[in-house]
Amino acid sequence: MTSEQTPRGAGRRVTFFVIALALPLLLLAAVEGALRLADVAPRQPLFIQNPQHPEFSLANPRVIERFFSRPEAAPNVSVETGFFRTRRNPDAFRVVTMGGSSAAGFPYGYGASLAGMLEQRLRRTFPEREIEVITTAMSAINSYSLLDFVDEIIALGPDAVLIYAGHNEFVGVLGVGSAFTSSRSPALTRLILRLREFALYRSLESLLAPEPPPADDAADDGTLMARVAAERRIASGSPLFERGREQFRSNLDTLLARYAAAGIPVFIGTLASNERDQPPFVSARDEDPAWLSSIERGQALLTQARAGETEALARSLVAQDPGDAAAQFLLGRALLAAARPGDALGAFRRARDEDQLRFRAPSQFNDVIRALAEEREATLVDVEAALRRQSRYGLIGDDLMTEHLHPNVPGYFLLADAFHDALLTAGLPGPAQRAVPAERAALEIPVSAVDRLFGDYKVLRLKAHWPFRATPVEIALPPPAGIEEELAQALYRQEQNWVQVHRRLKDFYARTGRDDEYLRVSLILADAFPYVGAAQLDAGRALLAAERPVQAVRYLHAAARYEPGRVDPLLGLARAYIASGLGKPALETLDR
Repeated sequence: MTSEQTPRGAGRRVTFFVIALALPLLLLAAVEGALRLADVAPRQPLFIQNPQHPEFSLANPRVIERFFSRPEAAPNVSVETGFFRTRRNPDAFRVVTMGGSSAAGFPYGYGASLAGMLEQRLRRTFPEREIEVITTAMSAINSYSLLDFVDEIIALGPDAVLIYAGHNEFVGVLGVGSAFTSSRSPALTRLILRLREFALYRSLESLLAPEPPPADDAADDGTLMARVAAERRIASGSPLFERGREQFRSNLDTLLARYAAAGIPVFIGTLASNERDQPPFVSARDEDPAWLSSIERGQALLTQARAGETEALARSLVAQDPGDAAAQFLLGRALLAAARPGDALGAFRRARDEDQLRFRAPSQFNDVIRALAEEREATLVDVEAALRRQSRYGLIGDDLMTEHLHPNVPGYFLLADAFHDALLTAGLPGPAQRAVPAERAALEIPVSAVDRLFGDYKVLRLKAHWPFRATPVEIALPPPAGIEEELAQALYRQEQNWVQVHRRLKDFYARTGRDDEYLRVSLILADAFPYVGAAQLDAGRALLAAERPVQAVRYLHAAARYEPGRVDPLLGLARAYIASGLGKPALETLDR
């Protein structure tokens, strides 16, 4: 072989080697493309267009399915429906919220959610600015889901992302103690989520996955809590606990880094839960009869107002086993009864942190949130401190919580108010056009009487099941005392849907002259269906009657757009412009 032939032969071998490597990759790419074209094993996107009104998009009600090899294995949860413009107005201020059921406003629905409360508040503060607050919050999800949503959220081009998440980290979907988990390894779980972006992987996974057990169709959050919790004892400091903490830290760190790289400001909240009035679900020694007898004796002493004796007993139990949540909780109650709430706080926090059924985030998670917010230059929103400042005795309890961790309506307002203040402090979306005091804003929240009652009924149902009760009990609602209770019970029994009952509620308020409530429900319906001209017109008229013409302009402008054949929206819009001191657009509208 000549010296001239040697390089040529080597080059051929390299070429053949590259071709040999490329052929399988090309084949896989061809199969992937064919599967996508045929829509085989489609991946559920985070956002979809509204089929009837493509100019608006919404969070995909089926997005939870993307975390399961078989869609039928997914729990019956979804993001609350909220519409936003598919093509963003360049002048709009767009925010996206992320988190679990507490960010989603459970049990009251979208109006109580971080997105619903905040959007209403920002629109009141900036009536001349288009405001979009888009929710991706959903029950049972944790940091894996949040991380999986990041790219699609970045694609929306938000001006800020708000995060309130962490309670579902252990037993939420894909959590280390969950019945819905892919792997106990955070790195492997993240890899699986990446692989699920490919149709070929999803097809193979669907074929090879075992048949899921029959789903519980009760649509009951009590049942959901029972279904998601595979590990019902996760002791503080145990290997499983540490894996859950590291899962939360590493996922949150990656998520914050991705947003920072995209130049999107992040506001992340500390976590709050019921520390004062929610006894631990599972304690270290709750299977020890003698220990349980001592706890019960301490509870009996408390009911007899014998706080000193209770404290002495509780301290002796804590000395024997400081990791027993029930003993710590008993000590907290004794100290509170002795009018020492500052001392009680430490015991209550330790009781929550030692609760082995991990439905409430431990204190270590707030430490993680604070550290990563500083490291990744995110804005820390101290939600826990905001709720504690407004709580009785400075201890978060039933006055702001419905059960173990979901706020009641006043609690949800405080949560949203903390994020609202943090946004304005950061200069977003700009100088307030019309500052609305918190006291006034709290009276205008987008939660109807029916929403409140329906949420209360759901809490009753939740507490009638495990883990609040060892044996489920049937709940019986009282006979309705008025139209609001009648409609809420019709909604609870699924005899009418949410839209139907709120239309009836609005008509009732119109007939009875309850103008403030009529305005509230009109705005709720108009914001729920931004493409329905009649709803926009009703809201605009109600705002005019309430002498809020600047806000009315937005709704009447939308009414004129979606009811182009009607004169009423244009006349109302002209009135709103005149009352707002805008003569030129008023004349132009009258010319139309």
